[in-house]
Amino acid sequence: MSGVLFDFFSELVYYNTQVFGSFGVFRVGGPGSSRSIVVNGLGAFATGITAGVVLVAKFMQGAWITLLVIPALLVAMVFVRRHYHAVALETCSATPLGLNDLTPPLILPIQNWNHIVKKALRFALNISPHIRAVHVDCGQGSFIFRQEWCRYVEQPTQQAAVATPELVVLASPYRLILGPIVDDVLEAERTFPNQQIAVLIPELVQRRWYHHILHNKRASVLKALLLLKGNQRIVVINVPWYLEA
Repeated sequence: MSGVLFDFFSELVYYNTQVFGSFGVFRVGGPGSSRSIVVNGLGAFATGITAGVVLVAKFMQGAWITLLVIPALLVAMVFVRRHYHAVALETCSATPLGLNDLTPPLILPIQNWNHIVKKALRFALNISPHIRAVHVDCGQGSFIFRQEWCRYVEQPTQQAAVATPELVVLASPYRLILGPIVDDVLEAERTFPNQQIAVLIPELVQRRWYHHILHNKRASVLKALLLLKGNQRIVVINVPWYLEA
């Protein structure tokens, strides 16, 4: 058995060296050369001869695998080329930049008031005056948070004559947090069919590897859910807070 495996791998080395080596030698013309068709034809001819010799001489000793590998590689290359072609067709544009609706509705998930949320909210006010801060109430009550929102957000924005963000409290009796937020974003997308919806996600970034064990990845999971369930009109923006501790 070991002798068969050694012989098989030896033939693979021989096949790769001869086939791809001969094909590389015959491509001396390079891209754009007037001889490219003839050069590629000679390379393909040499490749076919080498492959045929290996298959006939060592078919029962493992060379038959190339009959499966080569067609599989060719099919994979065709699918890859079709994919890139489809992506190019879908993403290309020949129209000018649209300048209407440049201030999209903005949704900001908030669990409690802290420096991370404050940084995200300041950034949100620079993007759009139409801000909806979404807070999920898991049955513990949101009275304290509403007081903090009134003291730390509503009063300062009113005194500065800045558009006050709207606070929306979503009830979640089953203590689910991400599901209600995703549903609210999708509902906003249906409510504003002709506008983009921006979702601003505050995120705590840990600098030390062992801190990742101590903190949940709720922001990353929320981004993943929005990317999976969203569409072209839902834009996800990340606002990181780098932990120094």
